[in-house]
Amino acid sequence: MSQKGKRPSAEIINPGLAEIDKVRDILFGKYVADFEHRFAELEKRMEADVDTLKERLVKKIESMDDTVGNSIAKLDERLALEKKDRDSELKALQKMLDDAQASLQHSINTMEDQANQDLGVVRKTLESSQQDMLDQMNKAQKELTAMIEKQKDQLESDKVGRQSLALLLDEVALRLRGDDE
Repeated sequence: MSQKGKRPSAEIINPGLAEIDKVRDILFGKYVADFEHRFAELEKRMEADVDTLKERLVKKIESMDDTVGNSIAKLDERLALEKKDRDSELKALQKMLDDAQASLQHSINTMEDQANQDLGVVRKTLESSQQDMLDQMNKAQKELTAMIEKQKDQLESDKVGRQSLALLLDEVALRLRGDDE
């Protein structure tokens, strides 16, 4: 390690300093060269280790990327299957709802038809009952009219009988007066 390039100002200040460096080189030069050589080897080993670590790190990252990519692909597949299952279940539920709605509509239509038929039967029964009642009322009215006519005739005949009785009583009264007179 040569310090001559680094210390020109030190030689100007202290001219004996260069000689100290020479003495140091003489005394420690062998050790300094050995240390420099060791440092160079250590630096090479460290650079090699760093390169190896970089390669390992890159491989690990690539491996992790592959693993993450595979995991994501598997998750995507599972999600796609899950979506497909949910879609098929949703379609099945929709079909069930449609079938239930159609069945309910059919039941409602059947009930409406039955109710209309029952209503028609009830209407016919009511019309028949109404006609029977009208016939009975007409018959009762005719009977009442006949009874009223009969009673009227009886009353008129009774009235004529009363008039005859009144004339008869008048005659009896005249005779009774006439006999007394």
